[in-house]
Amino acid sequence: MPVTSESAPSTPQARRRANTNARLRETLGVLAKDPSAAPTVAALARTAKVGRNIIYTHHADVLDALRELQSQREGATETAAGEADRTRATLHDAIAKNIALATHNASLLKRAVEAEQRAQRLERRNAQLVQELDRIRRPVPIHTNAEAPDPAAA
Repeated sequence: MPVTSESAPSTPQARRRANTNARLRETLGVLAKDPSAAPTVAALARTAKVGRNIIYTHHADVLDALRELQSQREGATETAAGEADRTRATLHDAIAKNIALATHNASLLKRAVEAEQRAQRLERRNAQLVQELDRIRRPVPIHTNAEAPDPAAA
């Protein structure tokens, strides 16, 4: 005497379909938890040990859930790729700024060295001019004609 209940399918085909659906759902959960596993129909069928045709023909709800998982993964991949692109662009900007700052620092260093060299030259020239002024300002003895030495005698 067959026992009929609303939760248990009555025919063998319905029980098989329910068991397959349960295996597919369980496998889909495993695929969803593993980020390295590709959520494809082939991977789902292989892991659940059913044919792909069964998924396409009798389990459209599982197929819809698989497509939803695929779109979530693609969205996450696009988000990660976008973030990587932004990070890469930020890195390139930072490198360019670093190069510009290094170039600017090198030019400032060159200007500072040149200014120090010029200051040293000017200090030497100033010392020469001070010596010349001291020589010019020294008192010069004035000789009268009687005291003047004879240029022919020398």
